[in-house]
Order: sequence, then C-alpha cells, then structure tokens
Amino acid sequence: MASAFVMPADQGRVLNQLGHTAREIVTSDQAGGAYYVFEVTSPPGLGIPPHVHSREDEVIYVVVGELEVFLDGKVSRAGAGGTLNFVRGTAHGFRNTGSAPGRTVWFVTPGASFQTFFRKLAEVPPGPPDMAKIAALFAEFGMQVLAPG
Repeated sequence: MASAFVMPADQGRVLNQLGHTAREIVTSDQAGGAYYVFEVTSPPGLGIPPHVHSREDEVIYVVVGELEVFLDGKVSRAGAGGTLNFVRGTAHGFRNTGSAPGRTVWFVTPGASFQTFFRKLAEVPPGPPDMAKIAALFAEFGMQVLAPG
C-alpha cells in the first residue's frame, strides 16, 4: 500500500552496488509497487555496464558529476542537471568520467521487481564481480547485460 511521508536527507536504507553506494529514497513498498527511487554515488571511473531492461523504464537525474552515457550504440555526456531517460528495450549504461564521486537520483517504474533485483545485487560481495553470475542475476529480472563497446 502506498504511503505519504517526508524523509530527512540522511535517512534511507544504504546498499553497496558493485562499488557504488545506493540509498533508497522511496521504496516500491512505499509507492504501492508503482515506482522505486534511490540515490547512487559512483566513484570516479566506475559505471553501470551497458544493458537492456524488458520490464522497467528509468529516469536518472545527475545531481553532481560528469557521466559518459551509452545509449543505443551512441556515446554522449551528461553533467550536473542533466537527465537520462532510458525506456525499456533501450540499450544503456554509463561511467563516471569526473575526478570526484558522481551522484545521481534514479526513478524506476514499475518498482516492485526492480527493488527485489536491486537488493539481491547488493548481496554480491565487494571486489571484482563474477560477470557470469551478474548476467544471470540480470536475466532473472528480465534484463540483459551487453558486451562493452
């Protein structure tokens, strides 16, 4: 069931996402499954590999940083104040090309399945990930990891 609330800036569950730090802002449970909102801090040089969603749409707002964005085979840049709109079925990913940590806020809809995926991804141990296991986890939730490049 959806619930209305005000969340202080330092609240929300924190998750380690393959070297990124994520903080849940509005869980899918709080939004009645309609969406999931979280903030991600990405160290310099780190990114999200190119992948495709079959179930969700994502909007990512760049709060701080400089990103190299991969979108359907094209590369572009997005800085603070930029917005990335990734609709399902679109190949996308990004990398923080800045010299400082980047910070983004993500809105994913629908949220229920993605929240479950995101929390399972946080269970991957720190260090270089086993990409075969990561790809299998993505596939379990209707996503396909693509080869870099």
